[in-house]
Amino acid sequence: MELRVSGAVLHGNLIMFDKKTGTRWLQETGKAIDGEKKGLSLARLDDKKWEGNVRWDVWTKQHPNSQLLYCDHCENQLKQNDHDKDHDHDHDKDH
Repeated sequence: MELRVSGAVLHGNLIMFDKKTGTRWLQETGKAIDGEKKGLSLARLDDKKWEGNVRWDVWTKQHPNSQLLYCDHCENQLKQNDHDKDHDHDHDKDH
């Protein structure tokens, strides 16, 4: 299975999807919320495989085939918000 970012959010949690089965998975619970696998849950990693709060550079040394999910829409939204804040601040100086 290859999970991808859907761009959708439910209860503040990312919804991932599997293109092959059309199944959407909720990040928070790991449950399939619709699609072919609806009702199933992702397998929980055992303690030997689980690593929390690891920096990307450290992770990729241990797992060189890892890929990063990147949301261009979110990145552009952050840039726009920063631009709007800068513009509002400049406008305040003029008055």
